[in-house]
Amino acid sequence: MSERLTNRVKIVPSKILRNVTANVLRSVPPQNAFYFYRALGAPTGAAARNLTDFLGIINTIDITSLQFHLGRGDFENWIKMLGDNTLAKQLAGLKEKKLRGEDLRSGLVDTVKARLNTLQKTTQ
Repeated sequence: MSERLTNRVKIVPSKILRNVTANVLRSVPPQNAFYFYRALGAPTGAAARNLTDFLGIINTIDITSLQFHLGRGDFENWIKMLGDNTLAKQLAGLKEKKLRGEDLRSGLVDTVKARLNTLQKTTQ
């Protein structure tokens, strides 16, 4: 990263950072929620309207749903819609690892939990 760009990152006012973080952590309306499916045409009935909901659901939902959505890039796209490109990239990295089963769940839960903790600290 160039020195000029690094300096710009350092001078971002904390109020702006808190506003961006609050936007990522917000609850979205039902039409923007993440709806979990096992496959095309096979909804699970679970939906997440914010990152906290999302974390809770990925912790318990059927592995088939996690594999389906990660493979399609659905998680990344929803996270980008929330405004968190950092977490979206981290999830893309998990997809590249081709994790399956409970290893996939653990990877997703750990990644989302760590990012959520970081974001929540920023708002304090």
